[in-house]
Parts: sequence; C-alpha cells; structure tokens
Amino acid sequence: MSNLVILVRIFVSVLLSGLVGFEREVHGRAAGLRTHILVCVGSTLFMITSILVALNYGSVGQVDPSRIAANVVTGIGFLGAGAIIRYGASIRGLTTAASIWAIAAIGLATGAGLYVAAGLTTIVVLAVLILSRLEERMDLKQPGRKLFVKVVLGSATEEKNIRKVVDAFDGRTTMCKTEVKEDENCTVLILDVLIERAYYRDIANEVSLLPGVKEVIWK
Repeated sequence: MSNLVILVRIFVSVLLSGLVGFEREVHGRAAGLRTHILVCVGSTLFMITSILVALNYGSVGQVDPSRIAANVVTGIGFLGAGAIIRYGASIRGLTTAASIWAIAAIGLATGAGLYVAAGLTTIVVLAVLILSRLEERMDLKQPGRKLFVKVVLGSATEEKNIRKVVDAFDGRTTMCKTEVKEDENCTVLILDVLIERAYYRDIANEVSLLPGVKEVIWK
C-alpha cells in the first residue's frame, strides 16, 4: 500500500465524517464535528494498520488482519455509552451514540478501501438524521399540548426554567402566556409544547420540582 493510497483513505474519512459531524454540530449535539472526524480517522488508521501488519508480517506466522479492527467495535461502545445520559425517566443521547458507532464503521470501510460502501452509508446516515429533524418541524411525532404551570407569586421559577426542562426532553415550546391570579397568590404560565406523548408525565414531574411550583397540568 503506497503513501498516496493511505493519504487518500484518510482524506476520504475526514470528508465523510465531516458531513455527519457537521449535521450533529449544527444541532448542538455533544458529539459534533471534531468528535466524528477523530473517531472516523482513528478507525481508518486502525484498519490500514491491520492490513499493513498482515501484508508485512504474514510470512512470519498466521496473522489475522481483522483482529485490530475488531477491537474498534468494542472500544467504540464505551465512547458511545458516554454520550448516553439519563434525564428523569427518559434516556437521551441514543441517536448521538448510534451516529458515533456508524461513523466508526464508515472509518473501517474507508480504511479497507471500500469507498462506495462508506459513501453510501454516509448518505443513509445523513438522510436518517435529516429526516428526524423534518419529523420535528412537521410535528409528525410530537403532537402539541398546553402545559399549565401554577407558580407562587414572587417565585424564582420563570418561563425559561420550564423551557429548559422541555428542551432536555427534546421538546419545543412555541408560545407562552401568563395569567396572574391574585386571589390564589399565583401566576399561571401557559406554554404550547411540542413533545412526544411518552414524556408528558416525566416533564410534569420535573417541572413540579422547580421552586414555587404549586400545580402542573397538561390540557
């Protein structure tokens, strides 16, 4: 394998992983452009090393060219696990972990010279990630509901605190209005929320823990 071939494979890995990493970076994910490029380039180099070790030392004894590359699959699992976090009763970061796992596979394929397979996989990964964003914008997965939050007058809890909870569950708040009820000594914050139904109870529980919150109701 010539130095030119090695250079081309590393360049292709940077290009392909950069496309996926840029999409993740734009949407503010923990694993963004740099992470995806580093994982892909590292996987590519591991595969190149595996091939060269087999070519250069195959005459010495039996050499398995897939041994080094196989450990990349195991190692990338630990990195992906670090991207998964638990928030309340929900799990976040699964998509990011999956994209890291997929980009490692793309790196291995690139290192092996399987450019067509690596390129097609990159297109599929990008399509899946972009379609997930379109689902959110078209509200296909996240039906809208109103979240009523009663807060004690003068409490430190504000609209932004509730928005943070909704954002943590990958939800979106489109509008908020406030009603002051002096007879009940509280302020009612009414937010239009786009979120998966499965998270209604989790969000209500998290918001109810905010200081000064008296009641949380979905309508």
